[in-house]
Amino acid sequence: ILLLIRNPKDVATSFYHFCNGMALLPSYETWDDFFTDFMSKKIAWGGYFEYVSKWNKCADKEHIMTITYEELKENRALGVKNIAAFLGLPLTEEELQLVVERSSFQSMKKNSKKTHGAFGDVFFRKG
Repeated sequence: ILLLIRNPKDVATSFYHFCNGMALLPSYETWDDFFTDFMSKKIAWGGYFEYVSKWNKCADKEHIMTITYEELKENRALGVKNIAAFLGLPLTEEELQLVVERSSFQSMKKNSKKTHGAFGDVFFRKG
């Protein structure tokens, strides 16, 4: 299991824009309205802190690798190497570079219509 976690402030900001860009979800007129719901677990998919807390209880298990979004953003190549090693997938240098290139925000945003259809612009807003 690969557990990806992210700075809660960035999660909240991203989810605020996601909700306001996705017609199927409740939108928020102000950040304060959203933040109140975010902190009181009244948003779609429940509370972020409870999610992380539950996973944290399992984080030291052998079959779970935890990595942060910030780690991947700072050094995607090292993150990909570590994930591949954890999954037991040997990568050549060429394969590593291909994964690094294709997992860049710019590449994913460019291909978002193909990979995520109408939701592409909502999923890949800023990076």
